[in-house]
Amino acid sequence: GGGAEQLGQFLYELAQLAPVRYFVNGLSMIETTVDMRAGRAEVSVTTTPQGKTILAVAAKDGSFKIKLDADAIAEVVLEDEDETGRCAAHIVDGKGRKHLSALMQGEDAFAHYQVLRGRWTTSVKLKA
Repeated sequence: GGGAEQLGQFLYELAQLAPVRYFVNGLSMIETTVDMRAGRAEVSVTTTPQGKTILAVAAKDGSFKIKLDADAIAEVVLEDEDETGRCAAHIVDGKGRKHLSALMQGEDAFAHYQVLRGRWTTSVKLKA
């Protein structure tokens, strides 16, 4: 659906602007920092045999890949960096549960984050 493409665009743009620390927090937690600037990121959308839409963000060199259930994602929420001191985006489902958090890293993170928020605003409701 349109939501997967829109989410893919957002995550690709995020990866192009700055190194990003990705957090997945469920029953256990994983975090990793990846620099996929300069065209080193690729986004793909596939459909499983059961009809689920899977969005993958990966480093072209194969060193990083994360897959999201795109059908479950309802919104991208961007924190107010002035309030939190962080340049963080949260990928959430319809119940507000975080499927992925992404924090921009590096000395230029705040400037790049302001560009991202200027383009995407503080909340992006994804099209179904």
